[in-house]
Amino acid sequence: MDRRIICTNENNIAVEFNHDFNPFFLLSVAGIYGISANVTTSENTTIDGSTYQGSTAKERNIVITAQMDSNYKANRDFLYRVFKLKSTGNFTYLEDGDTKQIDYKVEDIDIGEKGVVRDIVISLICPDPFFKDLDDVEIVMASWVDDLEFPVCFPEEGIEFGHREADLVKEIDNDTGADNIGIMAVIRADGPVNNPAIYHSETGEYTKLEIEMASGQIIIITTGQNKKKTWLLEDVSQSEINEKGYEALIAEKGVNINEFLCEGSEFIQLQHGKNTITYTADTGTNYMSVSIFYRLLYLGV
Repeated sequence: MDRRIICTNENNIAVEFNHDFNPFFLLSVAGIYGISANVTTSENTTIDGSTYQGSTAKERNIVITAQMDSNYKANRDFLYRVFKLKSTGNFTYLEDGDTKQIDYKVEDIDIGEKGVVRDIVISLICPDPFFKDLDDVEIVMASWVDDLEFPVCFPEEGIEFGHREADLVKEIDNDTGADNIGIMAVIRADGPVNNPAIYHSETGEYTKLEIEMASGQIIIITTGQNKKKTWLLEDVSQSEINEKGYEALIAEKGVNINEFLCEGSEFIQLQHGKNTITYTADTGTNYMSVSIFYRLLYLGV
């Protein structure tokens, strides 16, 4: 089995564990191949068994067991720098060409003090127990496509600089077994748009805002855990988006517009199986450029 583990802390200091003493040899890693849940039930004196109330995934405890065979003090000091108590880090697991990652908090680090080969045991707690892909998937539902190519010749009858491609319905397949996967929906107004909305056909849920968008304005809807917000961006160029990304622009220029959510709105999330996403507006649907970003969740690696 070809596998590597890379742990990167919040200061971007990284350590790799693999099957070479370079400088740490990976013996084993526990807590990455499964997931468990807290199941809540209630008992009633007149009913056999119990009644199911609900369940939530438990936090994940990853334990790395490794060894080192030289430079003991320098290697210890390096591990203490990487795995600082109370710090946050990113655990990346690579196996046979597949890569998954998960965020962690450092719980414990124990390093052997004697012997030529010394054991290392590192315990990490992942409050969000799901592994993720490295990058978001982008689904473009509607956008303007540039038709201009250089060198260009301008004929007398004129030239079309671009055309609009729109697909009101997109299907996203989630076969990972995880539910409630957050998305980021980006709605750009290329003209006046009144009361934009996105829908999840299978659940019947929708996110609709009672707001009039002017040309150039962008609404961003985020639905991940602890990220259920709607944001308005104004005076943002495409070059800024390409350079900084939406999350950085939200932190820099975003205005929270949750107050404009219509009654009955829910923050749409992806469920296991087929997810059909649509968009519309009371007026101006043809002026909406819409993209959906998501990152699938995995129960294990």
